[in-house]
Amino acid sequence: MNSLFLLLGDEFRGFVKSKIMIALWVGLPILAIILHFIQFDTEGIPLTLFTALFIASIGGLLGAVMLSTSLVNELNANVYDLFLIRPVKRWHILFAKYVAVFLSITLASILSFAAGLVVDAITGEVPAGPAILEVLESLAISLAAISISCVMGILIGILVKSVALAAILSIYLGEQLSVVAILPGIFLENIEPLPISLGIGVAVTIIILFVEIFIFSKKQF
Repeated sequence: MNSLFLLLGDEFRGFVKSKIMIALWVGLPILAIILHFIQFDTEGIPLTLFTALFIASIGGLLGAVMLSTSLVNELNANVYDLFLIRPVKRWHILFAKYVAVFLSITLASILSFAAGLVVDAITGEVPAGPAILEVLESLAISLAAISISCVMGILIGILVKSVALAAILSIYLGEQLSVVAILPGIFLENIEPLPISLGIGVAVTIIILFVEIFIFSKKQF
């Protein structure tokens, strides 16, 4: 278990220091502020779900691309050969990467929603209790979708050998699959979107994690 925490610490520090993650922490809050002042038509989609879709799309996309390209680079560079002489379990490697990126994007998402609340406070439009609950619901829904994107990025990273192909597949497959956590709340009436989205997010994340851990355990390196 100590190896898992060491790997997690290394991965988290690496992603935190990356320029992409720093840009995400700054960019998402700025975009949230811009959306606050733009009057747009969501075509009947509740604003909270629209915001969740927006955050999940950007955060999940970057998370999937970061994870897939990182794994491809490390596999091609034979980085994991070193682990053959260390007491490190292979599933620790994948799990540490997933947790590090997911937590980093979670922080970026929280900052974006906090930025919106700050703007509301400045403009004198502080949301009431029910509105704040909707914001938290939107955040939870977006994180469910982001979780799916992250595990898809890992799966793609261990299946392909080209960095460019990994990035392309992450964009077109990782992001598209993540939307399954949001769509029920958009198209199904008379349901509570939060439990449905969280349930889908957790279930899909666990299933894909088990699949990729099995595949990774059979790889030769």
